[in-house]
Amino acid sequence: MALKDILGQNRALEMLKGCIVKNRLAHAYLFAGESGIGKRLTAVNFAKTLNCRETVHSSPRPRSAKRGRQLTVDSEEKKLHITHHEIDCCDKCPSCIKIDKAIHPDVFFIQPEGDGGQIRIEIIRVLEEALSYKAYEGRWKIAIIDEAENLNQSAANAFLKTLEEPPEHSILILISSMPELIPETIRSRRQSINFSPLPINMMVELLIQNSPASLREAGRAKLNDLREPALLSMLSCGRPGRALSEDLIDKRNCLLDRFKSLLGMGDINAWDDRDSMEEWFEWVHLWLRDIAVFKATNSSGLLINYDKESEIKKKKKNAALKDILVLSDKLNNIKSLLRFNLNEKITLNYTSLLLKETFG
Repeated sequence: MALKDILGQNRALEMLKGCIVKNRLAHAYLFAGESGIGKRLTAVNFAKTLNCRETVHSSPRPRSAKRGRQLTVDSEEKKLHITHHEIDCCDKCPSCIKIDKAIHPDVFFIQPEGDGGQIRIEIIRVLEEALSYKAYEGRWKIAIIDEAENLNQSAANAFLKTLEEPPEHSILILISSMPELIPETIRSRRQSINFSPLPINMMVELLIQNSPASLREAGRAKLNDLREPALLSMLSCGRPGRALSEDLIDKRNCLLDRFKSLLGMGDINAWDDRDSMEEWFEWVHLWLRDIAVFKATNSSGLLINYDKESEIKKKKKNAALKDILVLSDKLNNIKSLLRFNLNEKITLNYTSLLLKETFG
């Protein structure tokens, strides 16, 4: 895969390509946006493009620049002119293959580890040392730091020094779906690249292309009849990574069963961990959103869970619109506090109480 294969993020890609063409690469980037919309995929292919052996692009030390969208650089003792359209990786050379396999000696991948799900100072120390050396075989040394909001305080303080005094020919790419949790001292020293969810029609096309051949053979002319791709597009909220990697419909059904259990219509099952708790609150937010929309408009055309129209219709009769909105706000507050390791049993009981107060 290359930059040209990333869908729905044209603005972000144009910004990154423009940095290469104008030879104005920042020493640090923050790729911000919801999870599953292509931030990490873009970071990997950006790294591939910068270190690709076959693609024409600027070198770390440009000699001269022209006006507009072209840059003239020295490469193998000849002048080369490059434009936005030529900026990409070949996806075939040894460098591209190594980066894809996460074994390139000049590209480092950092992510939370351990039970606490944190990026610790020991990892940052190792990264700092690795970046201090010259590139082994690439043009740039690149660090991709996934879920950067999980840098603990010590790691963030150590990382700040790297941002303030970046090693020559190094690029740091922070990836986060919750950039507001990253310390301001770090956020102020990087260039932000914002990513957005994909439009529903683009999501449907993407899902069809990645679905079994029998579904692809249905063709674009029958998109209106392909309810499952459309439903997956809605449930994923325009996040292709989530739609392609999970069985969202079954997961949604399972978590809505837990919603009913908390209302007292079945056995209450404890959540597995904090991640499963956060996921449940996300799904309930969509569920409450649909109930509120149906309550306000009495129209099924605006529903996300449109295949559950009959259940939504029943629920909307049991609560006032104001109470549904208040409940949604309270549950969002609980979700935002889950990072502080709330007691699972107390959270479970309190959430059940809130649901029963609203829906009876």
